Amino acid sequence: MSTDEYTTVRLPKELMEEIDNILKRGVMGYKSRAEFIKEAIREKLRTIPREILEQLPLEHFNLSENGVRILDRSLANKHSRGRIIDVYFKPDKVLCEYCESTSCRHVKFALSLSEVQEILNKKGWKIPE
Repeated sequence: MSTDEYTTVRLPKELMEEIDNILKRGVMGYKSRAEFIKEAIREKLRTIPREILEQLPLEHFNLSENGVRILDRSLANKHSRGRIIDVYFKPDKVLCEYCESTSCRHVKFALSLSEVQEILNKKGWKIPE
């Protein structure tokens, strides 16, 4: 593999010391830090359900002439699988209620939806860039 197919990750020294101790003792036949870490990551990835891995963090939830509702799965907690974010259409801007912003990722996602672009065009409002 070429170096373009790799990236660098920085880990805490105490974690690396634990890995080094495992390597010194020959636990489970690991020969290198990279081998151990790659296997640990693969094991962790196997525990994440496929449907979660395939879900997009932002999903169009509902749409009206006044705005769009977006499900943001990155805001999930122990009580819900995400949070509904309201993005409102105004003549001079598109505003995210959650972030109180006109340029956050929720606004950018909303503006990427063809249905939103159609509504703004129909109203004759300029689509922010």
